[in-house]
Amino acid sequence: MNKDHRRNFLKKIGISLSSLPFSFSGFAAVFSGNKKEGAFKGLNGTNFQDDFSGVSDRIWIGEKYWAIPMEDWRVNKGRIEFSGQHQHARVNMLTHIIDTGSGDFTMKADLGLLSGTEASGNGSAGFSVGIKDKLDPDIKAACYYGKGINTGVSTKGFLFVSDKRSSLPEAFDYSQFSLEVIGRFNDNVNLLTLRVKDSKGSASDLSYDLDSDVDGLIALVSNFNEAEQEAFWFDNITLAGSKLLVRPENSFGPILWAMHTLSQGTLKLSAQMPPIGAKDNQFVELYFEKENEWELASREKIDEAALVATFKIADWNADEEVAYKLVYKNKGKEYTYEGIIRKEPVGRPLKVGGLTCQEAGGYPYSPLISNLEKHNPDLLYFSGDQLYEGNGGYPIKRAPEDMAILSYLGKWYMFGWTFGNVMRDRPTICTPDDHDVFQGNLWGEGGNAISMEEWKKKADALGGYVQTPKMVNVVSKTQCGHLPNPFDSRPLHSDIDVWYTNLVYGKVSFAIISDRMFKSGPQRVDREAEGRIDHVKEPVAKEVLDNPALELLGERQIKFLKSWINDWAGSDMKVLLSQTVFANVATHHGQNHMFLYGDMDSGGWPKSKRDQVVEIMRQAFAFHINGDQHLPFVVQYGLDDCRDAGWSFCTPAISTGYPRWFLPDRMGIPVHNRPGHNFPNTGCYEDIFGNKNFVYAVGNPAENFEASNRYERAQKKASGFGMVTFDVSKRTILMEAFRFLADKDGPAEKDQYPGWPFSIKQTDNDGREPVAFLPELKINKPDQLLKVINEKDNELVHIVRINGSTHKPAVYQQGAYTIVVGEGNDVVTLKGIKAIGKGTDEIINVDI
Repeated sequence: MNKDHRRNFLKKIGISLSSLPFSFSGFAAVFSGNKKEGAFKGLNGTNFQDDFSGVSDRIWIGEKYWAIPMEDWRVNKGRIEFSGQHQHARVNMLTHIIDTGSGDFTMKADLGLLSGTEASGNGSAGFSVGIKDKLDPDIKAACYYGKGINTGVSTKGFLFVSDKRSSLPEAFDYSQFSLEVIGRFNDNVNLLTLRVKDSKGSASDLSYDLDSDVDGLIALVSNFNEAEQEAFWFDNITLAGSKLLVRPENSFGPILWAMHTLSQGTLKLSAQMPPIGAKDNQFVELYFEKENEWELASREKIDEAALVATFKIADWNADEEVAYKLVYKNKGKEYTYEGIIRKEPVGRPLKVGGLTCQEAGGYPYSPLISNLEKHNPDLLYFSGDQLYEGNGGYPIKRAPEDMAILSYLGKWYMFGWTFGNVMRDRPTICTPDDHDVFQGNLWGEGGNAISMEEWKKKADALGGYVQTPKMVNVVSKTQCGHLPNPFDSRPLHSDIDVWYTNLVYGKVSFAIISDRMFKSGPQRVDREAEGRIDHVKEPVAKEVLDNPALELLGERQIKFLKSWINDWAGSDMKVLLSQTVFANVATHHGQNHMFLYGDMDSGGWPKSKRDQVVEIMRQAFAFHINGDQHLPFVVQYGLDDCRDAGWSFCTPAISTGYPRWFLPDRMGIPVHNRPGHNFPNTGCYEDIFGNKNFVYAVGNPAENFEASNRYERAQKKASGFGMVTFDVSKRTILMEAFRFLADKDGPAEKDQYPGWPFSIKQTDNDGREPVAFLPELKINKPDQLLKVINEKDNELVHIVRINGSTHKPAVYQQGAYTIVVGEGNDVVTLKGIKAIGKGTDEIINVDI
């Protein structure tokens, strides 16, 4: 795809939020959605009618609508039905909105009680008009945070517009009635009129004078405020008028978004679909553009539970940029979703965006996403908590199983709707964490199950999964289905799928692991504790928190990591990706600034197994990227001494819910060896588990979170994202931590947290001071793989791809060593090489 084609394509698929003001100068002038051709003309005054007669029975209403909560709405027998209990449940109309300025509109629908003529409880239904979020003009913000004018009918016997009421006729037939809202707006009149008529012809109306214009979204609403709720149906929706504006680009679906990875010549791509019906088409097609023509590459079935179609294309040429198109055909319509598979970045630094923890307090994260797009990362890493249980403003449903899956999908779709345009044209690594499977904390115990009864007694403080394997597997398929195939694909004993794997991109090899799936629960630690057993509130001997039976990554993932550090095909640097940090870097928790000696919801324990992982990383000079903690920091791990191992970057939360701070100075916790910048709460300290940690930088949140809006609050709560740039030619790693409201176009010192940007060398991921060196190696071919083995115990010291053709290996004990140079069939092995002083000039020539 040429540059002009790509530029025009990107222009078509979305609008940069950097160009949008964060105030409403006119809601209808703004849109954000998937590219969607045809269907409607973008003209004022276009009539709209939908009777759902040709729509299959299904949960998903259609691309012109977005239902909240999604799982409580459905198309059934040619009409929309609501069957849930949530207040102010709504179906937002995406593609038809009310414009600003003078004019008129009319909206009408048929409604009725599912239960029949008479209401057995409180209930209401109708339209909400002029829905908008005063902070953010994005349509997603309006759907989830917007406020409008409520109009409708109450089963208590009245109709209403906002706070004005009028009585309904006696014996009003709630089983079927029509509701019509008429708006007239000009220099003299701002008037809403509501008209209601039941199936017997009984009618009533109510007029409401407004102080100003009305513009924004329209939504069908079931039960505006009631606690005891009735269920309603809706049908025959019609819209008309000069203030009606059509925005087909606001549609969402049926191809919601796509994620892909590219690794060692294999492309994997997943197309996320909504809950379509059994009679809808069950296949998605993937096309690639070749010589200005679209060629069909594959046709794949949509997974029945996860609703993803997953494509795997072998022998991919990563040296060129290729456009792709996903096609879904259903009932005579063709829907498309387009993106780009970029040329793999070789010969230049690789930029990785690190993102984690998407609590809805900052949704839809528009300032952050705008800044992320401007930084233009080559690769995205979402390290977990792509959703929280309260996202969307409504609670999750844990059972029955099928409803739990739909409940998850409704919140998962919020993630994709927000980040879809960023993900469509760059590889994305996405891994689930605890909240993704509806657990506040997760110690997976290798797939063990927790009964709901057990879980309720000590919520999120027992090892195992509370949701069913099928639901957990849906989470894995939706989030990880596009990752390279697992290293060992055998499911856990409970039939929960695994997804730990290796990905090579831009000459960097990433190990993608789960530090939750196999981890032991805190109930396996033999200590007495009141309240939450995962919170260490009193001093405790570190030996109590460790024993040989406890697990962190589990034997299977340790085997994978040992294999991974020995496999350098196509790569010059190694990076470990996990959900959380292998240390305890937080002292205070929650809104009340609760002090904890330690939090077992971290990767800092069990220490013996943590040390095993850190040692494996050190052998390959592997860097570590993670998230989860809601607290950005850079820490250098220690094993025997502070700073003798590798570095880890815990990226900021996209939107922080539960806050954490690291304040050792306030608590008088011994900290020594401050970095040169001398920022407070930095330096070497030992955590409750016995880990020696060097905190180089920390981005503590504010002490209080009072703010004028949710985006300012997200900023105060230390929200943002990370960027890591791997310069494989120089073997350097640059870390950046951007605040939620940072803007690349208007840079300021406060845009990054104190201590960032920060750069290290690849070899800094072994922080030990060398005791001696082996002779300098001069190799006839550059950039060879080098392995150093201590002959005393046959233990691996280092394995690394050297930079250039000369290298002097550092060692940490006197003695004899084996050096292996090369890989595959081109290997030279040198045995009995003696460690010598640091100043030696001895040289060994190696011919491969």
